[in-house]
Amino acid sequence: MALLYPNLSAAVADIAHPNWRGSAIGTYRFWRDLGYAVGALGLGIVAHLGGSVTWGFWFVVIAMFASGALVWWWGEETHPRLNPAD
Repeated sequence: MALLYPNLSAAVADIAHPNWRGSAIGTYRFWRDLGYAVGALGLGIVAHLGGSVTWGFWFVVIAMFASGALVWWWGEETHPRLNPAD
């Protein structure tokens, strides 16, 4: 995680305008940290209702696929060399 968190924060800072960069990083960290609590609670509920920890892993698989699909669908490349249409 020590290699992941700085990269994610840098990506948020990279696309944020300098006037609101601090707010963007704070908002990102709020939702990331909230995800720890909600994710753990969701995993516990799914594992309990499914009767097995395996259901919790399938919950994560589906959640990761859904979040990746949303980023693929709504995300935009901000690097000018990789997005020549702009």
